[in-house]
Amino acid sequence: MIIILNLYITNSENNNIYKDISYNIKNNKLTFNIENDKYIVERKDNIHIKKENSESILDFIYINNKETTGTYYIKEMNFYMDAKVKTKKLINEDKMITIKYELYLQDEFIDNFELKIEIKE
Repeated sequence: MIIILNLYITNSENNNIYKDISYNIKNNKLTFNIENDKYIVERKDNIHIKKENSESILDFIYINNKETTGTYYIKEMNFYMDAKVKTKKLINEDKMITIKYELYLQDEFIDNFELKIEIKE
């Protein structure tokens, strides 16, 4: 069986669509790679997403209608920035994750984002 997913990330400037990505699932964790980025998506009552590449690590938790604290780590500078994630909408279904959120770094508004993950078999 081939297991694939589609990832959609949109903000005010970009619509990024990545289709037919191979992934692994174990203990409610999805792991997959897109270009040079490695993603780990942990599904519980909330969604925990960690994205890592050679330059940085993003580590965010999404809880419906809540503000959470995450981190943005810049490897070359060995520097952590505080990230606030204000989750406006979170849908965590068996084959679909949808997250609409606002992102703040060091208390500065960055943008509104929407992330969708479709899981197919």
